[in-house]
Amino acid sequence: MFSYGSERTTFDVDFLVDGQYQKKIKEIAKSLSLTLVNESAEFVQYTGSASIDVIFANRPLSQEMIKNSVKLENFQYPVVRPEDLIGLKIQAYKGDKRREFVDKNDILTLMRLRPNLDYTEIKKYADIFGAWNEIEELKKRI
Repeated sequence: MFSYGSERTTFDVDFLVDGQYQKKIKEIAKSLSLTLVNESAEFVQYTGSASIDVIFANRPLSQEMIKNSVKLENFQYPVVRPEDLIGLKIQAYKGDKRREFVDKNDILTLMRLRPNLDYTEIKKYADIFGAWNEIEELKKRI
């Protein structure tokens, strides 16, 4: 969100990493003395000297997100396209209803900051989670 111009109140760093590197991520976290907070086959969360969330790209669609990541001006690292970030936000709030308002607000912020979004791409993600009507409702607010 920060890389696309949004002010953020969270202080964690999110990474999207090819799922084949899950073991390596654990080794790096251990070497940095990070504490495991939450773990699944799709996601791992660490805290300590840094708060880090790692989403593992285990499926072709999420691996495609990595391939399509972009280099933004004045930002050191490649980031997922805003359409892909919206897809990740949809997945996050559909997986954890406690995140719904924050993630929908992030989606709305991206819609406002990036008026030329490819909604065909976003619909591809929304349809997976049955969220297209919700995305259309958010579009009405911009």
